[in-house]
Amino acid sequence: MYQNVLLVKGILIILGVPLLVVLLSEIIEQCQQRGNPLARFFSALRNLVLPSLVFYIVLKYFLYVTSDRLLARVFGTLFWLTILYATLLLLSAVLIRNKKERTWQINISNILLQFIRTTVVIGLLGYILSKMWSLDLTKILGALGVGSLVMALALQDTLSNLVSGFLLIIESPFKVGDWIKVGDLTGQVIEINWRAVRLKTTDCDAVIIPNGFLGKANIFNYNLLNPLYLLRLKFPFSYEEHPDLVEKTLLEVAHSIEEIERNPGPEVAPKLFKNTHIEYEIRFFIKDYEIYENIQDIFSSRLYYAIHRNSFHIPFPDKIEYKIDRLPKRTNSSHDQISKILCSQSIFSRLDKATLIYLTNNTTIELFGMGENIVEIGLFDKAFFIILAGKATLFTNDRYGQQKELTELSEGDFLGEMVFFPDSPSAVSATVQKTVSAITITPEAISYLSQNQPRFAIEISQFIDERRKLILSAENQISS
Repeated sequence: MYQNVLLVKGILIILGVPLLVVLLSEIIEQCQQRGNPLARFFSALRNLVLPSLVFYIVLKYFLYVTSDRLLARVFGTLFWLTILYATLLLLSAVLIRNKKERTWQINISNILLQFIRTTVVIGLLGYILSKMWSLDLTKILGALGVGSLVMALALQDTLSNLVSGFLLIIESPFKVGDWIKVGDLTGQVIEINWRAVRLKTTDCDAVIIPNGFLGKANIFNYNLLNPLYLLRLKFPFSYEEHPDLVEKTLLEVAHSIEEIERNPGPEVAPKLFKNTHIEYEIRFFIKDYEIYENIQDIFSSRLYYAIHRNSFHIPFPDKIEYKIDRLPKRTNSSHDQISKILCSQSIFSRLDKATLIYLTNNTTIELFGMGENIVEIGLFDKAFFIILAGKATLFTNDRYGQQKELTELSEGDFLGEMVFFPDSPSAVSATVQKTVSAITITPEAISYLSQNQPRFAIEISQFIDERRKLILSAENQISS
């Protein structure tokens, strides 16, 4: 009977081991083809765990080597060490610190991953020492207890950091990638380990904060409840400016910056009424805290040009006295200067004096900063523009909504031709590449010229036809 059982075990090993090898080889090949991280785990099972298990079984059940013999202990220890190695590979595949690539993977922090690995290693090593080598672990733990007390007194700060690290894992006030503020430090979390948390500041500097300090400090997390970050900017404006116009200007500047969220949209409100000015606050959301300084710079730069275009009065500091009646007039340039500039343009060179005066009264010279759109696709043109200086790039959209560059605009080029067609939005966008100074003529003045100056109407019609041909040519280029 015993020999029959032994025969059955031998047959199972002879037939079963090759089948397991073939099965594991097929699984490994499939995992490698699909880039599955479990390929290394199955390779360890086939190349390490399975051979050591077979040797241990043959040694114990076929060669009758008892468990207390040195050879059995060595092969048993080898088998359990391969089990430990395969388990660590499995944990590395399932528990990850980065973005999940598979649905079955679990994203955890680095300190928790290290804790799980350490627990597995200590647990299996303890099992090997107690079962395979018959060591009394209670004595070892007792000795370690006395030593631990001495070490605890010597390493109070280090242990404080470790305990605080575990508490941070349990509470999870932040994770890798979050922007946090601790005291005067603000940065993005790039690593959480046993001893400290590493932050990357907006200046790309690395800051290491001990876990013990974090456990006692107030932590501001900018991403915990909402990934959006609220930016508040304050600007002073004179009492001479109408609040509706100020708020409209601030909102237009905000809407011209792509990185500012549209939902929820920006909001503007007057906040403080001081002796010399009203302080307005604009609030808007951005997706990435890292770019908030860049967005603030862009907003301030574009607001500068918007202030000049609207002829806003910037209030003086409190220590300077001034009289209201001595404020500069609301004009970007004197009438004489505008008149000379208009006469220098061939399209206006033959206008009679009365028409020229009317046109001058309805014309201003405005500045547009880099990155601003003078006209924009889908929006109605607010005026007719003639570039005096600077450069802008003209774009249109193809049938798929992709942006297509048409040409570069410079001194003497026209823009805003759709002002002649009030019900039709612009088919082009003009983005400033180098600060643009432009003549800006109101729609009313353009309509008056078209009706009363035949030569002007003919030249404008030719210009509009050429612009349409340019757009159609670009569309045909795209479709081909």
